[in-house]
Amino acid sequence: MTEFVNNSGQGPQAAAPAEVLTGFNWGACFLNWIWGLGNKTYITLLALVACFVPFIGGLIALGLIIWFGIKGNEWAWQNKKWDSVEHFHSVQKTWATWGIVLFVLGIVLGTLLALLFGAAVVMGGAAQ
Repeated sequence: MTEFVNNSGQGPQAAAPAEVLTGFNWGACFLNWIWGLGNKTYITLLALVACFVPFIGGLIALGLIIWFGIKGNEWAWQNKKWDSVEHFHSVQKTWATWGIVLFVLGIVLGTLLALLFGAAVVMGGAAQ
């Protein structure tokens, strides 16, 4: 049996262990550029740039965040030093939890605001 060598944080040439490459990185997907700053993966700043592209920026950003989710584990391993695979998974799980919570909270708040706005329009129309 070969001994595990922690090569995290050594850049793109560092092959991530199989235990790291499994699964989708929900933190990289939902918190994309913030996750990127925290994990020294600055390519995720492209999501911010995509938002300013007229007409198709939303589609570009959607494609990027899916790509970030797919490649996030590999990039985070390569770009930041981790104590162990367990430490890596623990931190990425925290990112994922916050990403999902904030995503769901955004949907709930957006829905409530839409309902309140709709009610205000209906009430405003009824007052005339």
